[in-house]
Formats: sequence, structure tokens, C-alpha cells
Amino acid sequence: MVEEARLESVYTPKGYREFESLPLRIGKIKGVKRGITLFWSFFFLNNTLLMKKILTILSLLLSTALIIYTAYTGEGGSDAATGSLTGKVVSVADGDTFTLLTDNNERVKIRLYAIDAPERGQDFGTKSREFLNDLCYGKMVTIEKKDTDQYGRTLGIAFADGVNLNEEMVRNGLAWYYSHYANDPKLEALEQSARRQRLNIWSMKNPVPPHEFRKNKRNKDK
Repeated sequence: MVEEARLESVYTPKGYREFESLPLRIGKIKGVKRGITLFWSFFFLNNTLLMKKILTILSLLLSTALIIYTAYTGEGGSDAATGSLTGKVVSVADGDTFTLLTDNNERVKIRLYAIDAPERGQDFGTKSREFLNDLCYGKMVTIEKKDTDQYGRTLGIAFADGVNLNEEMVRNGLAWYYSHYANDPKLEALEQSARRQRLNIWSMKNPVPPHEFRKNKRNKDK
């Protein structure tokens, strides 16, 4: 057997031997290519799944951070600096200020944005407060937040039973449109209409704006 193998090796032409082994080598090359293809397919598949997992985790972390930030900077059931706030009105201070009790049992002072109602002790001050009280006391009110004033009160537009309270106060001549701090054509038009009809504060010959009343009061107290 050994001798036959040796003789076969000696007498078989070299080219024939290489040709005979060619399919085996081609098979090996194809096998290597197939292995490489399978490797890269597995690699990219696993990396795609890995990227999806990473993106999912990052999304969850971002959402959690946003929730924590909102809870830390917000005012109980509200968005942070701007946004909306909902709660029940538990007290009314005057014609443009009331206190809201949120779902978190937090009390938030609301100052109606872009209007200025008569102060207590001022003409129509009591009527203005009573009118706002009738509109919102004990009701669920939604605030469209605008800003926070120097006293920490939330400035916003209030809605009760679908009624815009800011507009309603001006429409009935029980608050001035505060043009110094806002540009609201509708409030301006409502004030002009109330003036023409001489409603409440506009029934007086020379009504004193609340900011002037406050200034005069401070000067007297000095």
C-alpha cells in the first residue's frame, strides 16, 4: 500500500494532482467566504439590536430626567416656567388675584395676566372682587401660564367653564387692560367697548388706574 502510494505520487503528473485537488481548495475558499459573511451578518445584527437597546435606555433616562425637572421646578400639576396649571379656586383676593389648590394640595397664587383690577378701598374694588368670585370660586380652573411676578405669583390667563376670566373682567368694565406689560389687541378692544358703554369703572368721570392708586397710597404711608 505504501509502495503504491509512493508510485502514484511519483508517476502522477504534477498538474493533474493540482487539478484533482482544485475542487477541494475552491470549497475551502467558499467555506471561508461563507464564514466571513455569516460573521458580519451576526456582527451587524447584534450591533443593530445593541443600538436599539442603547437608544431605548437613553430615551427612558431623558424622560425620567424631564419628569424630575418638571416636578422640581413646577408648581404642583403644572409645567415648569410656562405651560398649564389646573386646580380649584379656594379664595379670591380681588378682581385679578385668586388662590388655586392643585391636585398635589399645593396653594398657588394666580395673578390674571395683562389686566389690573381696582384695589380694595378703591371705587369698584369690592364689586370687581365679587364678580370674579362669582365666575370662579369653588370651580376647577385652568391657567395658561405666562410668567411669574416679583411676588412669586403665577401670571396667566384663566379659564373657568370655558370662559376667559381675563377678558370677562375687562369686558364688564371691572378691570383695566394693562397695556404696559402686554400687547393684546382683543383686551384693548374690550376695554374700548366698556368705555363706550360706561360700564362700572368707566361710569366715573376720571377713574384712577390701580397702579396710580397704589402709588398714591404708598406716598401717603411714608
